[in-house]
Amino acid sequence: MTGRPTADRLAAAYALAERLQAERRRVEVLDRYDDLCADPGRLGLVAEVLARNGVVVIVPCAAESAPAVRSRHAASGTRYLEVSVTGRTSPEESAAAVHGLLTAPD
Repeated sequence: MTGRPTADRLAAAYALAERLQAERRRVEVLDRYDDLCADPGRLGLVAEVLARNGVVVIVPCAAESAPAVRSRHAASGTRYLEVSVTGRTSPEESAAAVHGLLTAPD
C-alpha cells in the first residue's frame, strides 16, 4: 500500500488484514517501522518468502519505494498488487475499497 503522507496507510493495512482474516485467509502486515523490517532489503525478502508460501502480505510504504518493490517482484515472479491509499474518509473505507479489488471475481 502506497499513498500520500497524510493517508493512514498503516491503519488501512491493518483494517484490510482484519477483513481478510475474517475470511480465514493467512495475512501478515509488515510494518517498516518494526525493528525486523527496518531494512528495506530484509522487508522485501520477508514479504517475498511469505507470499511464496500462500500468505497475503500487506506492506504499507511510501510511494518512493514502489519502483524498487515492482522490480523485486518482477524478478522473482511473485504475485503483486500495488494499491495507493488516497486518504478516504477513514482507513476502514480504504480497506473496504481494497478488499473489493482483492475479492472481485476474475
